[in-house]
Amino acid sequence: MMDDLKAHTAQLKDHVSEYVQTTVQLAKAKATKGASNAVAGAVIGIAAVLLGIFFLAFLFTALAWWLGSLLNSPALGFLCVAGLFLLLIVLIFALRKKVIVPLIRNAIISAVYDKKD
Repeated sequence: MMDDLKAHTAQLKDHVSEYVQTTVQLAKAKATKGASNAVAGAVIGIAAVLLGIFFLAFLFTALAWWLGSLLNSPALGFLCVAGLFLLLIVLIFALRKKVIVPLIRNAIISAVYDKKD
């Protein structure tokens, strides 16, 4: 009877040890997956932002040249595009508290709490 109890205790100890090791390995795997997804997302985001900046730079340069050719003054075309940027800055500043900040805040909250993994 006592030997059976010792054998069962030893088996229980082995099972608990295996369970703890498996739990640790699972936690490491989940952490690695999360970190790799975060890095991949950051790399894709940075690449998208850089390509977007180049796209917008060429787009607005082309717009400035086109306006300059219409107005017979390249400088005036670039000045019109600069005025467009100034208008965008004023709009962003005017709408920051009621529109932009809530929009960004809601997007972040949705991204954090709407995990589908």
